[in-house]
Amino acid sequence: MKRQTATQQTVFNDQEFADRYARKHLKMARKFGREYSEKLKNHGFQKGRILDAGCGFGETLHYLAKNFPETELIGMDLSEPLLEIARSHNSQSDFLNKIEFINADVHNIPYPDEYFDVVLSINMVHLVDDPLKMLQELERVLHKNGYLFIADIRRSWLGYLEKEFKSGLTVEEARKLFSETDLREGNLTSGLLWWRLEINGSS
Repeated sequence: MKRQTATQQTVFNDQEFADRYARKHLKMARKFGREYSEKLKNHGFQKGRILDAGCGFGETLHYLAKNFPETELIGMDLSEPLLEIARSHNSQSDFLNKIEFINADVHNIPYPDEYFDVVLSINMVHLVDDPLKMLQELERVLHKNGYLFIADIRRSWLGYLEKEFKSGLTVEEARKLFSETDLREGNLTSGLLWWRLEINGSS
């Protein structure tokens, strides 16, 4: 199946669309929060700085905040409507002073080298204009002993049922993209819906 360009840019400026997007993806965001919390605990992670690059409505970070109370969490996204949802949920939670949500571009992350102990990028590779530049930025801000979790939809026959999957990369395309970056070695896996790259502190 030939890849098609993603068409979800409306979420950047339309609050109604952002609200629908958040409702549709709520379970997914919580699932990733639960999964990555468990993996970090299994690696012995307890506290540090976590960045969610392309955090959307922030639900994954809320889950991580519950599990790592001594951790500083940053969520960044270009969509102000999605960030408004994230901030609203945050103001009603117990994590008001733990999570900061900023409007920023994943192509130019406004933090110094090796600033974060954990970096997440969920459902972003197929959306950004320059995935290579984004990945280079993720590597730049990740501590040399840090943890990187990247997950994105996998292009497959599911694209005939759900148009969004037509814009994803195949596993082979993802592997080729990673080979063109400075990303340290990690474990690339795939399932029916997603491919994932995970890099832990000992890689």
